[in-house]
Amino acid sequence: MTWIHPFDKKTMTSRFGTTARRESPHRGLDYAPGVNSVIPAATDGKVALIQWSDCLGWVMVQTDASGKYYVGYCHLSCSKHGAECKGTSIGCKTPFKNLKLNQRIKAGQIVGRVGNSGDCSKGAHLHLTLSKTLKGVFYGAVIDPEKFIDSQQQKICPTCKQEIK
Repeated sequence: MTWIHPFDKKTMTSRFGTTARRESPHRGLDYAPGVNSVIPAATDGKVALIQWSDCLGWVMVQTDASGKYYVGYCHLSCSKHGAECKGTSIGCKTPFKNLKLNQRIKAGQIVGRVGNSGDCSKGAHLHLTLSKTLKGVFYGAVIDPEKFIDSQQQKICPTCKQEIK
């Protein structure tokens, strides 16, 4: 199963567990590649949830192919109202034109755009979360996405270009 970081690590602005300028440890991993940058899926799976959260703004959650993990993409830009969408308060029902619940997605497939939606966002960025439960994306037990994705990525031999197992 393929796992990828949605953006280059150079765009990371806040790592999992950090407490700088926070009351509690950071529950995800933030990337700031620029407003409205397209977000590729971190792995194969299915769309499990598309929801507005007052704190996290527009959120899309996918399962991985095994169904054991949930990946949350938060503060998403809206296709109708842009990066600063105020969600359900302005009657918005979904930030997506072509993404539907239970839709199969592949690693690298575009699943959204970087936005600044939600009250807990300070500037356009992707807040990526990882959990073993759907609710964990919002509260409860979470996993460090950076360490997990790094541990899942294929190792390629620089000489023969074959996967190292």
